[in-house]
Amino acid sequence: MSLAKKIFLTSSIILLVILLLWGVYIISFQKPASLDSAINTLSDTTAITDIVASKSPTILALTDEAIISPTLSADGNAIKYYSKATGKAFELNISNNTTRSISNRELVNLSSINWSSDRSRVISTFPIDSLSSKFFYYDYTQNKGVQLKDNLDTVTWQSNNKIIYKYFNPKTKERTLNIADPDGSNWEKIINLTLKNISIAAIPKTGLISFWSKPDSFNKTLLQSVPIFGGELKTIASEKFGADYLWSSDGNMLLESSVETSGGLKMQLGIMNNSGGEYKTLGIPTLVSKCAWSKNNKNIYYALPGSIPSDATMPNDYNTHKITTNDTFWMVNTTTGEKTRLVDLDKITQAYDATNLFLNSDESMLFFLNKIDGKLYRISL
Repeated sequence: MSLAKKIFLTSSIILLVILLLWGVYIISFQKPASLDSAINTLSDTTAITDIVASKSPTILALTDEAIISPTLSADGNAIKYYSKATGKAFELNISNNTTRSISNRELVNLSSINWSSDRSRVISTFPIDSLSSKFFYYDYTQNKGVQLKDNLDTVTWQSNNKIIYKYFNPKTKERTLNIADPDGSNWEKIINLTLKNISIAAIPKTGLISFWSKPDSFNKTLLQSVPIFGGELKTIASEKFGADYLWSSDGNMLLESSVETSGGLKMQLGIMNNSGGEYKTLGIPTLVSKCAWSKNNKNIYYALPGSIPSDATMPNDYNTHKITTNDTFWMVNTTTGEKTRLVDLDKITQAYDATNLFLNSDESMLFFLNKIDGKLYRISL
């Protein structure tokens, strides 16, 4: 091989080695432009932590005062409620948190509001004593109202145009379940009752009314159903102590909370079908009054109570306001049983005894009433 060829070959090898080493250097030590941009934008780890933390769900107070019976408006854009102090009605815009007055009329001693499904009419409750109340119907579209007849102790909506109520006849001592127009006119008896204190709920998407004895830790709750215009009375459930119920929006499933033993402390949550079958425990010690069904009728959002005294009787002591709870917030998939924490513990900076849970239209927000201070709160999901 000639000297010229040897020199050319040696030079080529040296050049290739240099290019190879330079390539290795570039790959190993050069910073990507996107990383440079990120570092310039986030100058230190504190900034990164702040951005991550800002995305974590927090609990926000929406009212400055205690309120009564909040509910999502029919269009899903606002929350309607009454002031506990004055009984005046308001509407809170969800998007900008502004409040406007619905009614300036003061309702003294107002205890609760039962809204029609279109949110245009209400049944208001005013306690007379510990055992009895007066009920008033009011139509906001016509600005008219009327007092319902005496001797009612439970009233709820069957539809926008009908109410269901329990009536006690002081002369005959007869208790009946009845249906009527919202002002109490055109009433018809559905069935005679043997139970003294009951809860009533229309079963969604059906022509049935369900009713059950008020939850008592020392007695098994009797849950029954009957057609609106009379018919066969059916028992759905009757074996659980202190049981309470919440229907899914399609009427196919029923959420039940009960106590494990008579006079006991530990609550348990379970689901069943609308006939009372296929019962499945969810392994969650909470009450249905701390729960809300999702639109898909598979997920349940719930507040998990804590700080319950070891000598408490549930649900009696809670329902009679002898105790309050210190809640955390969760969601459970009833199909898989998977539980998801909604708010990290370090984001819960005060005590919440949550009730009246409900979601906005797209389920991006969960609202609840805090029994401790009476204010309305929101969790962004």
